[in-house]
Amino acid sequence: MMKRNQLGSNYVFRKEQDEIFPPMVFVEITNVCNLNCIHCPYSYISKQKFYKPRHMGFSVYKKIVDEVAQFKGTIFRIVCDGEPTLHPRLLDMIIYTKKNNIQPICLITNGTLLSKKKSMNILNTGIDVIEISLDAVRKDTYESIRLGSSFKKVMDNTQRLIDLRNRFKFHTKIMVSIIDQPEAKEEINDFVEYWDDKVDKVIIRTYTSIGGLVKNNILESVTQGERWPCPLLWTRIFINVDGYLKFCVDDWSDRTIVGDIRKTSLKQMWQSAIYDQIRNYHQLGQFHKIPYCNKCVDWSARKWNYDYFYALNKILNKTRKN
Repeated sequence: MMKRNQLGSNYVFRKEQDEIFPPMVFVEITNVCNLNCIHCPYSYISKQKFYKPRHMGFSVYKKIVDEVAQFKGTIFRIVCDGEPTLHPRLLDMIIYTKKNNIQPICLITNGTLLSKKKSMNILNTGIDVIEISLDAVRKDTYESIRLGSSFKKVMDNTQRLIDLRNRFKFHTKIMVSIIDQPEAKEEINDFVEYWDDKVDKVIIRTYTSIGGLVKNNILESVTQGERWPCPLLWTRIFINVDGYLKFCVDDWSDRTIVGDIRKTSLKQMWQSAIYDQIRNYHQLGQFHKIPYCNKCVDWSARKWNYDYFYALNKILNKTRKN
């Protein structure tokens, strides 16, 4: 296991327990989506010859959950390259995760499929956090960003979810998010003002290139200043729809695969020599030794002083300080 070293003394594990097991686990349960958003590479990836729509198998999911359950306080996020509510066994997955006393469990969704029935079913699982990616507060802006969606429908769905949560006194926290991208930049303040007293947290996400798959002139123009190591290497691990472990959550091209959850464990991979070497290269500023990281333009969007951990701590009153 890699120990703290002087060269990277400012960029290390936040807590000793984080050296043993990742404090946050991302699980991609599907690579299928019902939208084509301009800030997302799905519309590009889904048209490639190698793309095959699929859902994570329940046995793979159970193996992940069974291990995470051994490490209390691990943040479990059902997220990433597809729309989770499209998975036919989403409810079974959340229920199984809850039965294993994993907390918090966080689901991110585009909100388009949150019918009254589905919303009630998800809330009834006792899920801790639901985040809805909205990305706009005006109809024209929303529908120019989230192609294939209806502004009225998703706004109605979101408000109904909030109303159901409040009416039946579910403990689920609800967050909404917006990406600080050019198309929505002028309405970010209005977005925050509209949702601030309706939900538990409003998140403003940094606009990234997703490993270079999305054109982003803003980040590509960042050429000055000292580059810092990527905090994701010390704070989270990602398992894709096929059960492969990656060290970068933005890698839609499967170029950062370091293991197979069906053949190894999260703990073994987190403490592995290959992971330690990647962290060490980052601490030493030798990004060129990792081809995927060397070409990264998203590094400036990865902050050490504020991230998803802080957002959750604020709304869940967690005792763990990250």
